[in-house]
Amino acid sequence: MNTNKIHKTNSSLFRAAWPYLQLLCIPFFLVISACTAPESPEHSEVTPVPHPTESMEEPEEVTKSSSHEWEQTGWGGGGYYYATAFHPTREGVIYLAGDVAGVYKTEDYGQNWRMINRGLANYAVFSLAVDPTNPDTVYAATQGGLCKSTDCGETWELLPKTGPKELGIYGKKKKSIRSVAVDPSNGNIVYAASPLGKVYKSTNGGQTWQEVYTLAGTSENQDRLRLQFGKTNGDFYAGIWTPLSFPKSINPEEAIGIGFNFKGDRSSAPKSFALFIKGEGFSYRSRNLNELFNDDQIQDVVLKAEDFVVDPDFVKKHPEKAAVLPATPAWSAINRIDLSCVGDLPRKQYVANIASFFIATGPEEAPLLVPALTFTPKSKVNSYGNLRMGSPATGSIYSVAVSKENPAWVAAATHNHGVVLSKDHGETWEALPTPTTASNLCFDPQDPNTLYATFFSAGLWKSTDAGQTWTQLTNGISNKVSLLEVAVNPENSQDVYAIGSHNWNGAFLKSTDGGQSWINSSKTKADYEANPTLPNAGEFVSMSTITNISIDPHNPQQLFVSANWRCSFSKDGGISWEERIKGADISCVTDIQFLGDNTYVSVMDEGTLMSDNHGESWKQLWPLKYSGSLSGHNWRVRVTHIDGVDRIISTASPWDGKVPQLVVVSEDGGKSYQTTTQGLPDYRISANTMWGRGYPRALEVDPRNPQIVYMGIDGDPTPGKMGGGLFKSIDGGHSWTQLKNQPKSRRMYYGLSIDPTESQRIYWAGFGKNGGVYKSEDAGESWKLVFDKDQHLFNLLTTADGTVYAGGKQLYRSRDHGQTWETMTDLKDKRSIVGIEVHPDAPNTLWISANVWSHDAKGAIYKTTDGGNTWSDITGNIPFNHPQVLRYNPATQELWAGYVGIYKIKQ
Repeated sequence: MNTNKIHKTNSSLFRAAWPYLQLLCIPFFLVISACTAPESPEHSEVTPVPHPTESMEEPEEVTKSSSHEWEQTGWGGGGYYYATAFHPTREGVIYLAGDVAGVYKTEDYGQNWRMINRGLANYAVFSLAVDPTNPDTVYAATQGGLCKSTDCGETWELLPKTGPKELGIYGKKKKSIRSVAVDPSNGNIVYAASPLGKVYKSTNGGQTWQEVYTLAGTSENQDRLRLQFGKTNGDFYAGIWTPLSFPKSINPEEAIGIGFNFKGDRSSAPKSFALFIKGEGFSYRSRNLNELFNDDQIQDVVLKAEDFVVDPDFVKKHPEKAAVLPATPAWSAINRIDLSCVGDLPRKQYVANIASFFIATGPEEAPLLVPALTFTPKSKVNSYGNLRMGSPATGSIYSVAVSKENPAWVAAATHNHGVVLSKDHGETWEALPTPTTASNLCFDPQDPNTLYATFFSAGLWKSTDAGQTWTQLTNGISNKVSLLEVAVNPENSQDVYAIGSHNWNGAFLKSTDGGQSWINSSKTKADYEANPTLPNAGEFVSMSTITNISIDPHNPQQLFVSANWRCSFSKDGGISWEERIKGADISCVTDIQFLGDNTYVSVMDEGTLMSDNHGESWKQLWPLKYSGSLSGHNWRVRVTHIDGVDRIISTASPWDGKVPQLVVVSEDGGKSYQTTTQGLPDYRISANTMWGRGYPRALEVDPRNPQIVYMGIDGDPTPGKMGGGLFKSIDGGHSWTQLKNQPKSRRMYYGLSIDPTESQRIYWAGFGKNGGVYKSEDAGESWKLVFDKDQHLFNLLTTADGTVYAGGKQLYRSRDHGQTWETMTDLKDKRSIVGIEVHPDAPNTLWISANVWSHDAKGAIYKTTDGGNTWSDITGNIPFNHPQVLRYNPATQELWAGYVGIYKIKQ
């Protein structure tokens, strides 16, 4: 037996998430300083395609067909699954949902899964619910709103006004645990909990909604504006800016500084917090003020001339103006101020309360502070990035449940009011005496007076008097476990199950005496030999973080849990488990390469894999088991055939961060491998990057000399640090040198390409400020900007005849080595061209993927056979419609598409 094989799903038909929104973020210092368009490069002309391409926004203008049948060809697993539910009447049918790949269905108790996303509005799904009275009806709480299917998930519709910008009935990661519940006696009655702190009720199957419960908010600092930097989205920066008028009561010559009245929150200091002052022809930046957050006392922060320097971005953009600026700002000429914060804002928050901005006058030892701008809690100013202005969020409602025995009873698990209960179908509610933050609750199916509820780290509690009094259940439950959900056997109320986690380890707890005592049964039999964190198939390993539990209504001894990586099935009431995730693709495939009969892929979180049978089965190349110095994201893979064997090179960013980036090289077709960091940055690059840190996303091998390899890492240098950019190896990837001269924009995605007709000619696509296509005619020794019509480019491709394609807001082409360019598409929306592929034997045949940088299912795959004059939509039934990688295999005449999952179609 090949102990490294993964067998493909029988279906005919990633992760992580990584926050797509960061891709379109303008660099921090670009946001806060004035911009002018860069000068046009020499010899860069943009002309339309001779025959204008059809619009890709309006369906009638693009040839569309639903007959394009894509085949799912991945292996399953590799990411975070958040929700699961059994079908009420069909044996073997289970639904599963994940954070980046939508919804899956199995009809054989998890032995095989397939993706069921047709019509789904958004691929981030965090809660599922079935309708016991209409058993083929299932609800999915997606990040884009609540979706409903009436045919067992085969097709979906977005329910009206449920999106985050409307009623806010949507799913949110770690905020929606069981957020939808259907009345067991009337399927038209649906309750939905919102991460915005509300419970909604529908009496017509989700077509319209009524708000029936709202969490009470908290109030603080009634005399000032609250600014929460962080924990509202995935951006690493945030800020406010506002016009400012110099007070007329002040003599300009008496002004000695500027400042603001500030109250922090005693949080740790962010990476950077600065005040920018601007006026006609100048911009100054203050020293780093991040220590202000360490204190929660009200203070006047006075900044004088010595606290400012000329804004470095202003210097770069306007060197002549900056050269003549005085060291002391002209206080009376200030007409705009910015407060900006940079740090780990996706995970941490820093709260500032601002009462005013002022101008300081008089003696420096006791200056007079004259208000120039004052704030109230309801003040509105311009803002950007990861910022919440005003009162703190009320908190999520994690779960909602309806009593089977008495459907008039509805309960909800709330963030800051514990469990709340309604005994009149949601008309009135009572806060029960429970711990403050509840994650989930359930009614005993035979006795509505008995309730169980979980409270994260506060444990599991039980009430037998309709919630009036509660008892914590502790016998056999570790106080280190954070509990997420509880469920009761519908046929035997003595059997109670609870799930949770401790760090990354999952916890499944079972009681056979109504909660009086508990046993922990958290080992599962490994399913896949090639799962990079598993030793060998058949071994029992700890479950990873468990997120949901579902009980089979036909046989309550059969259970299924969703989890991070290791979703598992039990047929004996949770005593034993086995991993069942085959075909539930959630892998983020970052590259695909064909060589001979072999297919190679690089994958976020999982490593590099190979198939020798066109995707029927897969072999893990690396890592073969968990390794702190290797396990993590693989970004790009290149394969060359040398002396009868395949040399495989891939780039990687390990999870633990001790080795920020490395290269893996195998000289024997993957039988063995070496890792190297020689010549690469030894720190996490953060300046001017796409995703908050630099990643080695670009890799190319010289087509004339396989010993020469180029790699691109995004990110700028900082004082004393080398930054990213283009690196070169002359020994097949074993050691690297950062090129002395770099393109002016080092912020990049996949934008690196070598011209096969002249391998000294290299193209680089920069993103954002100074973005565009750069060309080198001397193997990277010098660079010239040759295209800047679009400064937000994601990918480059150079074909065998030297034609260059660039993907960004549109698809662009140059047939004269970058001298002139033509626009080949006319996308009317905000999608981006990322995947690009050209048929090697028919250069007029191209494929592109139009991507959105969110989880919305609004992408598409287009094909042209006439060089871009007309396009057809071949998205068809592909379960994930914005792949980032397109590769054509001429040996099998198949187009492969990869990102979240991997798919192929005959072409």
